[in-house]
Amino acid sequence: MTKLSLATALILGTAVFATAADDLASAFKEGKFDGRIRMQYFNTDWVDNEGWNLGTVPNATNTNTKPDGDSEGMAIGGSLIYKTAPLYGISAGAGFYVTHGMGILTDDDNGIYAGHPKNTTASDLFARGPGSATDFGTGYSVLAQSYLQYDIERTKITGGRFLMTNPWITPNDTKMIPIAIEGAQVVSNDLANTTIQVDYANKIKERGMTYFSSMADTGDTPDAIKNYYRTKYTAYTTPTYGSSFGVDDAPAVAIVGVKNKSIDSLEIQAWGIHWDDIIDQGMLEANYAIEAGDAIITLGARYMKQMDKGAGDIITPMSGTSIYARGAVTATNATGATSKVRFKGDNDNSVDTYMYALRAVTNYGPAKLLLAYSHTDDGGDLIAPWRGFPTYDYTRSMTITDWNSNTYAYKAQFDYDFNALVSGLSAFISYSYYDRDPSKVGYQGATDRYYNNGDTKQWNIDAMYKVASIKGLELKARYMIQDNEVIKAIDTPNTGATASEGYGNDTSNRELRLEANYRF
Repeated sequence: MTKLSLATALILGTAVFATAADDLASAFKEGKFDGRIRMQYFNTDWVDNEGWNLGTVPNATNTNTKPDGDSEGMAIGGSLIYKTAPLYGISAGAGFYVTHGMGILTDDDNGIYAGHPKNTTASDLFARGPGSATDFGTGYSVLAQSYLQYDIERTKITGGRFLMTNPWITPNDTKMIPIAIEGAQVVSNDLANTTIQVDYANKIKERGMTYFSSMADTGDTPDAIKNYYRTKYTAYTTPTYGSSFGVDDAPAVAIVGVKNKSIDSLEIQAWGIHWDDIIDQGMLEANYAIEAGDAIITLGARYMKQMDKGAGDIITPMSGTSIYARGAVTATNATGATSKVRFKGDNDNSVDTYMYALRAVTNYGPAKLLLAYSHTDDGGDLIAPWRGFPTYDYTRSMTITDWNSNTYAYKAQFDYDFNALVSGLSAFISYSYYDRDPSKVGYQGATDRYYNNGDTKQWNIDAMYKVASIKGLELKARYMIQDNEVIKAIDTPNTGATASEGYGNDTSNRELRLEANYRF
């Protein structure tokens, strides 16, 4: 029996149902288009492009080259999304997206620096190959959305390929083409002051990709899990756990959530996710608004709990590395020599962990002030492969992940609406500080941008201008200053050599993002 994908079955189902409809023509005639033309320019400037010592002896001669060079990319593209009017409660939608290099202000070296793919945000503007490397300047197009929707009373049921939003999965539409999901969703508002959402995600299409693949086939999936399952990011290798021949596809993901606003000024939400044989996670959040004269103060708290359902056996977090740092666990080899060993997140081969975050947001006229704090337990990193950031709206800032093991994070942000001075202009400035545990090695590249850097200080300045004279035109500018602490070695691996100050990776960088959007 031939196996059909969920999206194919739904599209065929549309055709069968449509032939029985009385007024199919009007459903298409009364449908709506949403068009967008988009242009982006990204520039990443690494403070240190000279490489670093990454041998087993910290003061050894530097023979490694940093797999990143300064990079820039410029692309133009857009999207055309169409949705039919409902017919007997059923509607259909499709979204076509395209991006392409402009031939200017873009690297012309195929995105390669010293033989390695460049790890910069400009890579998300262009096409990725069957693996993770980006061909700088090469455009692509993709039908990212093709779905059916059924509305009954105050409940909406969607199936096919579409943009999904929940605490773990988001379109993350900050680059040319958003992330899309193949699956199903039910959102119900039938109960008073309550929203219930049930999501099922079977496949994912990342930015830069024309194809939908398994839920493990993402850049932010822990490397060990990508190796365990058959993904296009990693070679098909024998995993360290489970079948000696690996697994073809990662399991689907099920998510359920409830939001309630029955109590005046208070919103409570509870969510849960199940990734079969990998993890379960739960999230509780409450936000309470208080009026203080002309100001409104909103107090928020979020708690996330992660339960290991097999990820620990795949990741084996207790595996040591060749990077040695202060505060690490002391290990003894067969000859009795000791050294400092860094572990991947924890010391018990389990990824059981939790995170909590607190915030206070004050709105006063055109101004808004955010103060936030978060802490992730030292039991392990939170696994978050699908651009739903655990600390989003709290302590996360641009390009930074702050939910790796035993991290304390702090953030202050000030927003101001300049509309009274310049119509359509708004901006914000933020400062973030992430206090990381140098004895922990992240499970995935997104945790530390591949380099396991130490503490991070980051400034962000963002501005947005909605052009009043051209309806639908919006201009954005974002600038980031990120200073990452260099991890310093305090011991050497069984050599007796003197530790070298400054051993580690200086991953400090500056990033500029410019964007123009025209919606029609």
